[in-house]
Amino acid sequence: MNQGEIEQSLIGMLKELQAATGEPVQDLTPATIPLKDLGFFDSLLALETTITLEERFGTSFNADSVFTDKESSEPLSISQIAEKIAKVQGAAV
Repeated sequence: MNQGEIEQSLIGMLKELQAATGEPVQDLTPATIPLKDLGFFDSLLALETTITLEERFGTSFNADSVFTDKESSEPLSISQIAEKIAKVQGAAV
């Protein structure tokens, strides 16, 4: 799966979560930073979603959350998250 496909998968997953919370629909793009831009998306949901992503992509990210930078703890954009997942998947091949 390439980075663009991973981005679309992430956006789809986040839209499903958004719909389940009853939050107003927000346009999601690769530049969206879930932990900053989505009111319903908090650090606990980031941990739970990371586990779901590990299962969906059949890999381990070796991090509590793929939604933050491991070193700086800064929140990441969907594009940055997809790049991170793509790298892990590439390393697993």
